[in-house]
Amino acid sequence: MRVVSVFRMDTALLDRTFAPPAGPGRLLFERFMARLEHGDLEVLLDLFADDAEVLAFGGVRRGHAEVGHWLGEMLVEQGPGMLVSIDRFTEEGDVVRFEVTITSLEGQVRQVCGVLAFAEGRIVRFLSGLITDLNDWS
Repeated sequence: MRVVSVFRMDTALLDRTFAPPAGPGRLLFERFMARLEHGDLEVLLDLFADDAEVLAFGGVRRGHAEVGHWLGEMLVEQGPGMLVSIDRFTEEGDVVRFEVTITSLEGQVRQVCGVLAFAEGRIVRFLSGLITDLNDWS
C-alpha cells in the first residue's frame, strides 16, 4: 500500500530557524560552558575581566589571581563539566542568569545555577551555586 500526501510539502519552511539570534550574554555563556568542558584554566580565566569578582561561599575573590585560584580549586574538586541541559536561561542587558545540568567525566551529575554580569565581552561579576547533586539520592 502506498501513502500519498495530499498536502504540499514546502521545504523552504523547514530550512528556516525560528530561534531569535543569540545575544552577547548567551554567546559568552556558551563560551564559558565550552571552556569548562575542556577544563583548561587559562582559557577559562581569559573570559574574566582583569578586575572581575567571584562571589562564593568562601568569600569574594577579586582580580585575575584570586579568580584563577578559585577556578583552579573548582576544577580540581569537581573536574571539567559537560553541559547536559540548559534548564533555565535569561539575558537582560549585561546580566545572564542560568540553571543548567552538568556532568563530570566520572559521571557525577549536578544541577547548578549562576549569575554573571559582563562588560566588553568579559565576565566582571560571577555568582555560582549548586542546586542539587543528583548523585546523592538514597
